[in-house]
Amino acid sequence: MTLIKKLSNARLAPTVAMISIVLLASWMASSNGGYFTTAWAPVALILGVLFFAASFFGLLGGARSRWSTAAIALFAAYVVWTLLSLLWSPNKGAAWEGAGLAILYLLVFWVTVIFVGLGASRRWIFAASVIGPAVVAALTLAKLVPHLGKLFEKGRLMGTVGYYNGEAAFLLIPFWAAIYLAGSRSVNPILRGAALAGSVLCLSVAVLSQSRGAMIAMAISIPVFFIFSGQRLRGFIALIPVVAAMFITFPELNAVYVAFLKDGNPASTLGGIIPAVWLSAAGAGLYGLLWGLVDRTLAPPVSVVRAVGGLVLAGGIVALGLGALAFHERVGNPVSWSEQKWEAFKFNDTAGQEQSRYLSASGHGRYTLWKVARKDFVSHPLLGVGTQNYEATYYRLRDRTAGNVLQPHSLPLEVLAEQGIVGGLLFFGFLSVCLAGGLWKRFGKLDPEEKAQLGVALAAVSYWFIHSSDEWFWQLPAITMPAIVYLATLVAPWEPVEFFPSRWPRRVAGVLIALSVIAIITPLYAAGRYLHMSETVKNPWMGLEYVERAQRLDPVDPQLPEREAILTLKIGDTPRAEAAFRREAHLNPDLYAPYQLLGSLYQHEGKPGKARVLYRKALSLNPLDRDLRKRLDRLEQ
Repeated sequence: MTLIKKLSNARLAPTVAMISIVLLASWMASSNGGYFTTAWAPVALILGVLFFAASFFGLLGGARSRWSTAAIALFAAYVVWTLLSLLWSPNKGAAWEGAGLAILYLLVFWVTVIFVGLGASRRWIFAASVIGPAVVAALTLAKLVPHLGKLFEKGRLMGTVGYYNGEAAFLLIPFWAAIYLAGSRSVNPILRGAALAGSVLCLSVAVLSQSRGAMIAMAISIPVFFIFSGQRLRGFIALIPVVAAMFITFPELNAVYVAFLKDGNPASTLGGIIPAVWLSAAGAGLYGLLWGLVDRTLAPPVSVVRAVGGLVLAGGIVALGLGALAFHERVGNPVSWSEQKWEAFKFNDTAGQEQSRYLSASGHGRYTLWKVARKDFVSHPLLGVGTQNYEATYYRLRDRTAGNVLQPHSLPLEVLAEQGIVGGLLFFGFLSVCLAGGLWKRFGKLDPEEKAQLGVALAAVSYWFIHSSDEWFWQLPAITMPAIVYLATLVAPWEPVEFFPSRWPRRVAGVLIALSVIAIITPLYAAGRYLHMSETVKNPWMGLEYVERAQRLDPVDPQLPEREAILTLKIGDTPRAEAAFRREAHLNPDLYAPYQLLGSLYQHEGKPGKARVLYRKALSLNPLDRDLRKRLDRLEQ
């Protein structure tokens, strides 16, 4: 009981724990955004152990709100539904991995609610979410020129996340947290300066990704922040150095993409603009530091602040109106213009891309991906096609090619296509409860500082959801984890709540949940590690041993028998390779690839009859594959 009281009364321990959790997301950003199981599963295990300890010591039933209880219940039900989808998912290995990822996010949300309820500082949580990406941006900026070939692809920065749009989202989700920190009188001047410097670095590096989705999501998040944070004046003042930095550096940052596109000298262009980025970040940091020092001595009357804030709001409305008029004069009828852009998006029109990718409206195949997701939902409205089982339906149902795809590149469509109406109601119900809980408090009895923090969370979540609606960020924990933390801060208690430790039945239930989580995640992690080891070891016999260990831990993952087949072919054991390819086809029966691989093996072995049968099967699951069609035609001739 004494330990419980100490934990509930001290803010340091839960704050440090939350800072560590948030920084784990930035750590995953350096490993392809945490995309692979070997990156996110250790984080899930750490959180599982933390949840076990919280349950054992009675923290599970601590300070919570009705909103957070409802949100946890809906999110937990959604996770259970993803686990149940293994029953009807053709590819159960992918479904298991997807369920594990959902468990990770549930743990992040639940643990955040617990620690914020125990007194973890929202301000320091936001600070950690800003500092991590800022450090990543600084390190990335320092090695852009020497690692040009590794960090860029097609003129766009892939960065440490390994994906252009993901790099931009990782750097920009905490942008409004940085603006809040820079403008808050309660924040140390040094931190205020660091937040502004970090925001300039993140924004500058994000520009190099040429992400149009990031631009749209950022534009939508602007009014969300200013409407709900109550920080109109301070937010406006904090934005001044950031906007100035962009005014100075954007033309040359954009010129890097043009240099790649037109066979220029991107290294020279980068070398010329990087010092300006550093200087602008330093100037913004100095601006924030001096503003913080002045803020400590000067406190203008509240009436003056409100009056100036009202003028800023009015000026913003007038600027929007003037901008709308200018836009109308330039493009004509906005409805017709929107229709033109939509057609350009649907048919991947890249007009304007030669000057800047921000001027192009091409969807790069997304319209095709979305149509397939819609077909999945229409054909499986109640249950969906199964968690992370979109890939096979894409190749079978697409009406044009859009590259190799695993997800529909839209979080709402992904949920509906893969988990059906039930999963959609649970997931969007969870999001709705979080937003409703935050808005209910926003118009309640929050002080100005708390309203600012709530506005930050709403703006960050808005950015994440808008950008995720055009992307596959659910599979990138470095991006989605911070958003889940922001969602949890919306519904966690704002006012001090008397803490009562959980009774033993609830503690036991929490311990059992934690042990179940560890039991689900551990085999996934260990199998992923063995698979990785099999891919890096040079000795094929040793690689086979690792694959066999992985298959004992995860017998439903079709990647593992494919890896076994590749290794056995290296050592000349063709019958075993054939059996492994057949096992892969059994584990992933709706995907064309296993049948194509086995057909290739038979063709190489001089068994054209068997190869034809398998190629026909593969072509029925991937009718637009030209290579498959050519192979089959050659065999039939």
